[in-house]
Amino acid sequence: MNKKQEDAMQYILTCIGMLLLMATQAARAEPIEFGILPVLSTRSIITLYDPLREYLERRLGLHVILATAPDYRTYIARTQNREFRYLMTAPHFARLAQLESGYRPMVRVKHEQLALLLTDKATGVANLAALRGKIIATPDSLAVVTLMGMEMLRAASLSLGKDVTLRAFPSFNSALIALRNGEVAAAFSSPVALTQMPEDQRRGLITLATSQPQLPVCYLANPSAPPSEVAAMTHALLEFEATPEGQAFFKKTGYEGFRALQEVDLRTMDRYVKEIKKRL
Repeated sequence: MNKKQEDAMQYILTCIGMLLLMATQAARAEPIEFGILPVLSTRSIITLYDPLREYLERRLGLHVILATAPDYRTYIARTQNREFRYLMTAPHFARLAQLESGYRPMVRVKHEQLALLLTDKATGVANLAALRGKIIATPDSLAVVTLMGMEMLRAASLSLGKDVTLRAFPSFNSALIALRNGEVAAAFSSPVALTQMPEDQRRGLITLATSQPQLPVCYLANPSAPPSEVAAMTHALLEFEATPEGQAFFKKTGYEGFRALQEVDLRTMDRYVKEIKKRL
């Protein structure tokens, strides 16, 4: 190979290297949507989850943006359309996403899911029997806490639509605000959602009943996400609690940390999946 050919080859290799570098930078700059179930207002979600987003960007070198939806049905639709690269969702929605859209399980929070039936001291309601003829606020009718709460009422021999009336609200926040404002006699919530509420909105609330524990919030990956990226994302999530920002995040959310999510965990949600498919 003569000098002219060597120069030409070096030029070609340099161009290829630059193109590969530009492609890598473009891939990193491409936003990755991380879906967050709309259990709280959008502003509250952004404030709460931004430390996790910043940690993942720094740890993985990816451009991560938080995404949500105005309601559960829209969020489920976006999930079924595989719009989110990664997502945080309720356990029964996670099972639905796995079965129907191929999403792959990554991690779950450590704190078990519980449904709480709450009232306010001002209502004078002292037990479940005193709820006859009253209105109970729920988060979205598709929320797992709502389904768990309905099981609690049936176990207490309270007929839905006859003995008690359920009124669905857009979020846990709005359901509890309705209780504090005297619009309803009781409300369903969860310990985690309660922890995430401002202290002044929690003051004076009384727990009338607590459900049996179920699978909590889950994190999943889109089937199109590269396996190496999913493995890195899973590892980063599992190590988040070891960081100062992770400790602050888990204290604020009440999630306690992350641990691996198994197929057997998701199977426990099958009965709830049947129920939400009817409602959808």
